[in-house]
Amino acid sequence: MSANREHHLLNIEDETGKRTIPLDAATYSIGRDVTNAIVIHGRGVSRQHALLLRIPSPNGYRYRVVDGNADGKPSANGILVNGQRVQRHELNDGDEINFGGSVKAYYTTVSMGDAEFTKYLQSVNYHSIKAVPLTSTITQAEEELSHQQPPHETQLNLPPPKPEAVSPEPVPVAKSSPPLLLIIGGIVLILLVAGVSVVMINPSPEPQPQPPAQMQ
Repeated sequence: MSANREHHLLNIEDETGKRTIPLDAATYSIGRDVTNAIVIHGRGVSRQHALLLRIPSPNGYRYRVVDGNADGKPSANGILVNGQRVQRHELNDGDEINFGGSVKAYYTTVSMGDAEFTKYLQSVNYHSIKAVPLTSTITQAEEELSHQQPPHETQLNLPPPKPEAVSPEPVPVAKSSPPLLLIIGGIVLILLVAGVSVVMINPSPEPQPQPPAQMQ
C-alpha cells in the first residue's frame, strides 16, 4: 500500500461545465486558446489569461497563480482570488480564483495514497460534453447512438411495409321472390294472354234477322 502524500487539484466551473484537473507539472498556462495547458471558456477570458507556477513549500510544494502570459502581458480583465484583485498570489487550500469575471476555479489539496487518489479522481472528475473537442463529440455521439438506438429506430430507412390485402366486403344482394310465386305469376300471365288471343280470333257471331211472318 502506497504512503499518503499531498495531491493538488483545480476544480473549474466554466461555460462547458465542471471538471477537476490534478496538478503536478511545474507550469500551467490558462486561457481560452486551445494551445493552453488548461483551456477555459467564458466571457471576459483572454486567450492567454494566467499562469500556475509550482513553488516549493515546507510540505512539498504549492502553486502560485500569476495574471497574464509567459511574456508578462496581463489579461484584459484580470484575476480575483477570494474576491480580491491580484497580480499574483500563492494559493492555499480552498482558495477561489475568478478569471475574467465569468470562470471560477477552486484550488484544493488532499492527502492520500496514489491508488486512492486515482479512485477519488474518477468519482469527482465529471466533464461537460461541451468540453470535448467538436470532432470527438460528434464521433462519440454517433457511437453512442449506434449502440443505444432501439431496434425499431434502426429500421427507419427501410421501405414502409405493404398494406395487407383486405377482402372486399360482399355487396348486399336483394332478396329474390320465392320461386313458387314467380311460377304462379308466369302461369297466370300466360293464361291471360291466351284468353285474350282466343277472344280476338273467334269473335261471337252476330244474330241473323228473322223473316217476316206471312199473312194468312
